Amino acid sequence: MDSGAVRQILLLALVLSASACAGMATSTRTPAPTPAPSFVRIGRTQGNPNARVTLVVYADFQCPYSRQFAQQVLPRLMNDYIVPGKISFTYKYFPVIDDGQVGESHWAAQAAECANEQNRFWDYHDKLYTEQRGANIGAFTRARLKTYATELKLDLDAFNRCLDTDRYATLVREHLIEALQIKLPGTPTFLLNGRKMNTPTLGYTEFWKPLEEELKQR
Repeated sequence: MDSGAVRQILLLALVLSASACAGMATSTRTPAPTPAPSFVRIGRTQGNPNARVTLVVYADFQCPYSRQFAQQVLPRLMNDYIVPGKISFTYKYFPVIDDGQVGESHWAAQAAECANEQNRFWDYHDKLYTEQRGANIGAFTRARLKTYATELKLDLDAFNRCLDTDRYATLVREHLIEALQIKLPGTPTFLLNGRKMNTPTLGYTEFWKPLEEELKQR
């Protein structure tokens, strides 16, 4: 894909997601009536790979609501549903806070993939949300991302080569295109067995109730 096409995609992401994080504060989002298609097979998954109930999150490492989910909700889901093998949980990238550029949201997502090469995706995922300071203010520059890798005791030479060569830029862009094609309203957005969930406050009941209902039907 040439640079002009990439620029158009990023601008489209900016237009459609100008209030990507702020939208989570309202209750205007409703579930989709039909399954959403998916063409990006790669996502970071935990839990039972053969589970009949799947939960997918599209998130941005710079989004405070994505951070709220990662730090307050995900640990409970891990304990209640993911570790026991009741569901599978997949993390995908929706880097919408880069103002139509390839910036800190994209770099953070690429860095997480580089950490995944060393089987440390989830450690790095947690580190990024711990270090989140705001949108595009320098918390996720390439230099800072390398510092986090050092603090997690990753193989720094391998990590740096991965990040410096933009090895996962295409994958992150594909996740972004997918999120735009299925018209996701912002970050974080959740698909439960392919259908958008209504999570206006990110309260835990907004997850366990539909999960329990889905498990009963399977």
